[in-house]
Amino acid sequence: MEKVDYLVVGQGIAGSLLAYELLNAGASVMVLNKETEESSSMKAAGIYNPITGRRMIKTWMADELFSGLEAYYSQLEQVLNARFLYPKSIYRPFFSHEEQNDWAGRLADDAYTPYLKQIHPGSRQIPGVLDDFGGLELKKCGFVHLPNMLKAMRKWFDDKGMYRSEVFQYEEMNVSEGEVKYKELRATKVVFCEGPAVAANPYWNSLPFKPVKGEILEIATNLPENEILNRGVFVLPKNGKYSVGSTYDHDHLDYKPTAKGINNLKGRLKKIYEGDYQEVGATAGVRPATYDRKPFLGWHPEFPSVGIFNGFGTKGVSLIPFFACHMVNYCLRDAELLPEVAVSRTYE
Repeated sequence: MEKVDYLVVGQGIAGSLLAYELLNAGASVMVLNKETEESSSMKAAGIYNPITGRRMIKTWMADELFSGLEAYYSQLEQVLNARFLYPKSIYRPFFSHEEQNDWAGRLADDAYTPYLKQIHPGSRQIPGVLDDFGGLELKKCGFVHLPNMLKAMRKWFDDKGMYRSEVFQYEEMNVSEGEVKYKELRATKVVFCEGPAVAANPYWNSLPFKPVKGEILEIATNLPENEILNRGVFVLPKNGKYSVGSTYDHDHLDYKPTAKGINNLKGRLKKIYEGDYQEVGATAGVRPATYDRKPFLGWHPEFPSVGIFNGFGTKGVSLIPFFACHMVNYCLRDAELLPEVAVSRTYE
């Protein structure tokens, strides 16, 4: 019977980076995962952006998350000998003089200056882009090409003999004090990193997840390839095309694009872009969001050998590098979890 320190179930962004950091910290790991194109990580746009939301404020823990984010993925590219990090500025058109003035005031705010590349007082004259009032250019942004990254990580794990391609069967797992047995594997702990598939997990499916479907329209058009247009929708240059996203649907949790979703995206796109384009495809995915928009990390209250690392929602690319290291410090070095992410907050 093969013995490892940790079983990691799932190989999306969460499972990949947690397994990678556990291994770097000296633990032995086996990753169990069934490859599918219909996973939240494979479908995600992969954008990272420190200034988000309708009110355009710093995202939660922005300074901690973004200070070393690009360096993290860049180093991972070197380890895996793969290309998947694409730093790009984000351009957000203003819709009024008031908005323009508000951001001019924020130029003096030290909390925002690390992320502000430039404020444009008038239109940049980009063909088709509706920015009569100018706009805001952000830095420390871009996207991670997740299919490229995850395929490279899978090969890296496989080459080290620490990857198995299989659908996890919960009924085959036996949990006792200090040990987990799964088929012919023995481990000290198991950590589930399953994204929306947690709905079928008998240990964790009662947690207050709030999964949300998102649809993306793929178009061919002529826009700058060195930046992401973002106002109401994002327009992301990727693979020679442009991804326009995204929608939010809590009621239909499938992986099928819909006419309603695509029409919604086209209507929002029209507010910032009037150039000609051709529709070339559409995709849909389900994000593993939670009731309070914070991830779930930690051990099961009744089965302390059973862990979870899930619930990163729409911001997995920016959250997971930091929290994979945070989880490893908790697992191996007895560090405390931040209360905001500890799964124990749901038991209180």
